[in-house]
Amino acid sequence: MVIGYGEGTDASRTTPYFASTPEQSAAFTWGPLCANNLAKHLLDYRYEDTRLAVVVKGCDSRGINRLLQDLQFPRERLVVLGVPCGGQLDRNLIAPEIPPGARLQGIEDTGKVYVLVTDKGRLSFPKDRFLMPKCYLCETNMPVVADFMAGDPVPSPAREGSDRTAEVNEIEALDVAARSSFWDNEFSRCLRCNACRNVCPACSCKECVFEQAVPGWQQSGIIGSKANSLPENMVFHLVRMFHVIGRCVDCGECERVCPVDIPLRLLYRKTLKDAHILYGAGTPGMSTEVQSPLSEFSPEDPEEFM
Repeated sequence: MVIGYGEGTDASRTTPYFASTPEQSAAFTWGPLCANNLAKHLLDYRYEDTRLAVVVKGCDSRGINRLLQDLQFPRERLVVLGVPCGGQLDRNLIAPEIPPGARLQGIEDTGKVYVLVTDKGRLSFPKDRFLMPKCYLCETNMPVVADFMAGDPVPSPAREGSDRTAEVNEIEALDVAARSSFWDNEFSRCLRCNACRNVCPACSCKECVFEQAVPGWQQSGIIGSKANSLPENMVFHLVRMFHVIGRCVDCGECERVCPVDIPLRLLYRKTLKDAHILYGAGTPGMSTEVQSPLSEFSPEDPEEFM
């Protein structure tokens, strides 16, 4: 089976597509509307004797390495199909520009502009205005792991001189009360739909703590030993954050799928920054040979935080 991208429900999107025969593979597509990270779909088949091939962009490939390093899927059953990525269009920005009911007929890349060819006309979207925010901070627009590559290398959409920690620094500069107010407001809109957890390559527990009949974090409150006084939504996001520290691959899927647009990637980029400062860790998922900073011990570990 091959997991890739197929035509979406409108001209502004694609959808994950699964092909088991050569005839079905004719429906595959690729372009700047393929934002989904397909890595997590591997877990749907981890207990089956099925060999899978999956299409990955650069940021997606880090998710593949995350799953392999966590022993969530056997490498011998996986074929990684890499594709070069020049940046993905932000659906929130382009959808209002597309006529209702328009059907996509093709996509042209002129270098600085993506042109969507529809049955209702040609629509131009300059890359410096209409890409997803994460693309302007792109670290690897070419897959870091691939058994086969499709297409030639393309220029990275990353903006020259961009600071990957700029937004994190802005929040850090606020006083404690302002930071608390910022996150209280963001988390208050959370629907607890679990979309961020479900799409995350670093969230692969067989039984999630938040789906236990009587989770340990609730039991502690019941018996009064470690009663929790934080809002439930905040507990959810902080616990998930702590679970993926040093493991988040910064693919940005949590933020993309959030139905209420909580800036979740900002939260996880803070953990990436801290892991780099405290342990010298780079972006997780760049290699299966580099262990997560919290999963190994070295006598040379800095101890300033102790």
